[in-house]
Amino acid sequence: MQFNPTFISNIRDVYGEAGSLWLQELPSRLKYLSSLWNFRLLSPMASLTYHYVGLVEMNSTKETAVLKMAPVGANIASEVKWLRCMGGAAPKLYAFDKGANAFLMENLKPGHSLINCLQQGNDDAATRIICQTIRHLQSQELTDLSFRHLSELSGDFSVLQGRFDPKLLSKAEGLFKDLTADRSHDILLHGDLHHDNVLLSESGWRVIDPHGYVGNPAAEVGPMVRNFFGYLPKNKPVSKAITRRLHIMAEELPFDPQRIKAWALCMTTLSAAWTFEDHGKVDGFDIEVASAIDQVMF
Repeated sequence: MQFNPTFISNIRDVYGEAGSLWLQELPSRLKYLSSLWNFRLLSPMASLTYHYVGLVEMNSTKETAVLKMAPVGANIASEVKWLRCMGGAAPKLYAFDKGANAFLMENLKPGHSLINCLQQGNDDAATRIICQTIRHLQSQELTDLSFRHLSELSGDFSVLQGRFDPKLLSKAEGLFKDLTADRSHDILLHGDLHHDNVLLSESGWRVIDPHGYVGNPAAEVGPMVRNFFGYLPKNKPVSKAITRRLHIMAEELPFDPQRIKAWALCMTTLSAAWTFEDHGKVDGFDIEVASAIDQVMF
């Protein structure tokens, strides 16, 4: 069974020897799950990154579904709990095996992500759809707040000492502590809401791959601001593209513009920290984006 090099290197970088062993055992794990849940494996997704995701056909109904699994240590159980909370805003959950760290869910159709909008040069449209998605997610009546609080991520900034612009790092750390101190409006967040995690279904846009945090509603804007997936708008430097995204979000969402900007800076800086933890390097693009966010004026 062949997998793309990015997937293999990511699993080894993040999980070390345990990840290498999991990759070796993946064929047998897939065989076990196919027997347990009575499906036929069709193919893995082409762009695997940090999890195994594959299309399967259910033997009993001949309908397709999506299998997702990861090494022990990944937040699969938290993701399952989040999907169960979200109902119609996310794919239906069919089955979960805690021991295998795997679940089976609805295959959304047509299923293409908002990256299609970026590929077609429609960055503004993609930003507005994400805003629409945020409003939809936050219109749900959710009572389960037993997820990790965003404030617990505050220690993650420390790995960037000496590796990131010191003024931006200090500013992001200070803002993050202030933003997470007031918990009076906290809700359940997706936590990683960017273009690749928003898919088109027959009934509208749906979300996948949640991190699942509790925090301020405005925090949800953070992950999408830095993500361009190689499709930066033509003839627009990073600073102008970032400014445009932030201004659209300020128009579309019921959040204070300065709070949107602050969360975008914090989450971009945290993303840089997580990249360093996983791969031992800081992405220069994250520094460029953080600087661009910091200079946006409203």
